[in-house]
Amino acid sequence: MKYLENFKVGDVHRFSGKPMSTAEIMAFAKEWDPQRLHMDVEYATALHGSLIASGFQTMLHVFEPVMREFMADVDNLGGLGFDNLRWPRPVRPDEALDITIEVTGVTPSRSKPDRGVLAYSLEARNPAGEIVMTLETAAMLRRKGADGE
Repeated sequence: MKYLENFKVGDVHRFSGKPMSTAEIMAFAKEWDPQRLHMDVEYATALHGSLIASGFQTMLHVFEPVMREFMADVDNLGGLGFDNLRWPRPVRPDEALDITIEVTGVTPSRSKPDRGVLAYSLEARNPAGEIVMTLETAAMLRRKGADGE
């Protein structure tokens, strides 16, 4: 298990996201974001050069490896939200994304000594190296020794 003390500002973690197929993009859109640019290939191609994934679907696909490979063994007490979430470029079918997290803050709580805040920035890039998503986020983590460790 990793605790707040296991992180330091400047730490960098890298992950690979799975590509989304045309069928997956359209199925997600049908259920969660039924806009033409996510469901109508001809319309989306005229606008964007191809079908594009919903930004919300992109966010879920980006966070899947982050949650499984990074946060699964962190003593996380809860997320604190997202800041500056941006999708500067669309994600297209069959693009695997490269994801980078950089720790931007490690702050022990003054009022609750058993915990603190881990802040990090996240960036996802398409195979051409173009940024497709960025955000800043923070999570409340338990401090080492606070759970009897």
